[in-house]
Amino acid sequence: NSIMKKILLTLLFILPFYMAAKALDFRVGVTGGYNLSTQSAYQSQSGFHAGVKGEFGLPQVAKGLYMDFGLMLSSHGWKRPGYYYNSNYNPATGEKPDKPSLGYTSDNKCTPYYLNIPVHIGYKFSVGQNVSLFIKAGPYFNIGLFGKATETIAPDKGAAMTKKTANVFSDKMLNRFDWGLGFRVGMEIAHHVQFSIGYDWGMKNINRNDVNSKNRTFVVSCAYMF
Repeated sequence: NSIMKKILLTLLFILPFYMAAKALDFRVGVTGGYNLSTQSAYQSQSGFHAGVKGEFGLPQVAKGLYMDFGLMLSSHGWKRPGYYYNSNYNPATGEKPDKPSLGYTSDNKCTPYYLNIPVHIGYKFSVGQNVSLFIKAGPYFNIGLFGKATETIAPDKGAAMTKKTANVFSDKMLNRFDWGLGFRVGMEIAHHVQFSIGYDWGMKNINRNDVNSKNRTFVVSCAYMF
């Protein structure tokens, strides 16, 4: 009947791609985990990453060598609570009018979200039955999607005020594009489950103001490969 024909045609369409993937030693999986991010002059902040990943085996080059890449939603951020400024602002000098004229305490928090694209070259070796260790390293690329920031100013005299940034990228607070280098070490169990830890070292200043800030992220991940 027509339903069986459609199923058969679908299988015939998928089969060449499946066979090509097996021949290329290619597989995909899902991944997620924990981010601990910080920038210079700020305190660290917890976040997450979640998405899909793929692996290309490269046995033609060397046994155990492979290429690893991902496509993930990743949250970063930082905070600076209780930073005290002890200076007088003079509007005639062009300083921001939203700052109080006396000393004040400023609390800052920023949480940007990126499309994170890591591309790593790795090496995997067996250490026991159904257990392998791996190490991998390479560049990553971040594309800013959305995120918000808040600054609460508490002057020595007067009421506190809060300034909010609805989107740190469209409001021109942060650069939308970021890149850096990362590495991971981990374990693979039964050829499917992976656990890893690592670090991403940002190479680009993401702050569009006068503060030089680069992403620094400690990463803990878990993945399941199909």
